[in-house]
Amino acid sequence: MDASNRFYQYTPAAHFLVTDEDAADFLQSQFSNELRPFDTGQCTYGLWLDVKGKVIADGVVLCEGEEQFRVISDRCPGETIMAHLQRHIIADDVVIEPCEPGFCFQFTAAAVHALGLELPACGRFVDVEGGRLYCARNQLYNMLLETEAAAEAYRARLITAGFVSLSDTEYGLARIAAGIPQVPDEIGSADLPGEGQLQQDAISFTKGCYLGQEVVARMHNLGKPQRGLFIVQGQGAVPATPCALYNRDTKQVGELRTAYRDANAWRGVAILKTRFAGVGEKLLADSNELTVSSLLRERLGND
Repeated sequence: MDASNRFYQYTPAAHFLVTDEDAADFLQSQFSNELRPFDTGQCTYGLWLDVKGKVIADGVVLCEGEEQFRVISDRCPGETIMAHLQRHIIADDVVIEPCEPGFCFQFTAAAVHALGLELPACGRFVDVEGGRLYCARNQLYNMLLETEAAAEAYRARLITAGFVSLSDTEYGLARIAAGIPQVPDEIGSADLPGEGQLQQDAISFTKGCYLGQEVVARMHNLGKPQRGLFIVQGQGAVPATPCALYNRDTKQVGELRTAYRDANAWRGVAILKTRFAGVGEKLLADSNELTVSSLLRERLGND
């Protein structure tokens, strides 16, 4: 999100604690990214996958101690993630407890400096008055606060320092420009991580076994995804999403997953079958024409 003088305020969709003596090893067996060495102050972005390697949710895990971990997801419902984890607790001493949602901000390092706060390294969090400040990926900083009063106080300080609040549409456009896929709206339960290039920052290929690992590793090592996320744009009314996308031969080649008003046009993200659609092509959403402008994320490595 290239918005150095802006901030985005939101309510996280998931916020819960995972505790007890087996909490660390249990989360390690379920999460797509490496959580070791379970170091207090560590925060890690990753995915929760099903046995077929499909994306259930994403989130950040904050290690608050040897037996206490805080899980936050911006858009994936806590009920979904907690139910998924509960199904896989067998003989583990693990307790999962929902927390109040809290109040979140996302901003760049410039806002952290303006607030006079310590800048955490990527992959770390620090305590701040009223909550925690963490950097999980993309050099973006998130702050989770416990009370509305604390959130309002930080918001007032940001505005006084000359920062501007992003609307949901403005944030969506900034996120797309930064190449950040949105889970579960753009990559979700019907999709594999590699189809959204999430292996770049959400997958470990060196850790021990975790749920869905075999499928993810097979795609990474032996082939490439048959679908991918692309930025698309069009004129006129913003289409309702999700909606099917067709080529000129009336063949369905994908689905428009998100769309945002952009001045007199609109911009969004679609998942497309790469054999039948690519950059520069014209597609149809209902009767509206759109253009495929670029990949959301450039492919790296074996992908």
